[in-house]
Amino acid sequence: MYDQSPQFGFVNSAMGGLPTTLDQINPAYYNQIANFVAANGGRLASISGIRLYDGLRVDSGVMPLTTFTFFQNGVNEQQSLFVATGTTYRKQNIDVSYWVDSGKLSQGYEALIWSMQVQIQLPGAGDNTVQTSGNSVNLPLDPGLVSAETAAAAGAPFKAGNVMRAILESFYFELFVNNTSFEHGPTYLFPTAYGAGNQLALAGVVANPIADGALSNTTGWCYQFPVMRHIPSLTRFGVRMTCQNAFTTAVTLSPFRVNVILDGIGVQPVTG
Repeated sequence: MYDQSPQFGFVNSAMGGLPTTLDQINPAYYNQIANFVAANGGRLASISGIRLYDGLRVDSGVMPLTTFTFFQNGVNEQQSLFVATGTTYRKQNIDVSYWVDSGKLSQGYEALIWSMQVQIQLPGAGDNTVQTSGNSVNLPLDPGLVSAETAAAAGAPFKAGNVMRAILESFYFELFVNNTSFEHGPTYLFPTAYGAGNQLALAGVVANPIADGALSNTTGWCYQFPVMRHIPSLTRFGVRMTCQNAFTTAVTLSPFRVNVILDGIGVQPVTG
């Protein structure tokens, strides 16, 4: 029923459906609304587009043959880097959707999901330095300048295409709700619609021709589920990522992120 236009026809009202909030509704209609909801076994809720997201910060080194589960840690919870698991940080809104509460959606929140996307974006040259502590650990500190791109610098260019191929082939993803698994497969089966263009700029230096750019696993299209997946409130869910090939990323590689995005319709408590 989420895709049907509601037509309630309240007495003495030209309004065809419920308002977004209850701020401007005539209090005389409250009882009619309550009776309608009760008679149809429903509830009042706000419906909007939702993009549930969660990110993993992948640091340099040998990729561990282990499983990480997205959406298990919400805002203000602790999470570790993928390689150096002893290094932790407190997750912020830039890391995870605030709807997520320790492996489930918060009370009164639910989602109907029509796509799962895995976003990976590699720069053509690594950052000169990254944050080494605090909540921003492993994120950019000094993205660098073209003039600083030398073979000896931390920001030296690298073969982004090779690294992207390793990521696409080495990680396996699996969406689950409670104990049931749904869509699954390697990274390349879940392209993202989000990301910068796949262009690598030239610096004009023979030794290091690639100065900057972005390589993303996107073609502007993402896989659409044949059936929408329902994530009820307070129900365990997540996306498991398992590394099955222990490839190595050097320190000259700017640490990358693996972001999982669940696109769909979000249902939340009515405001007002």
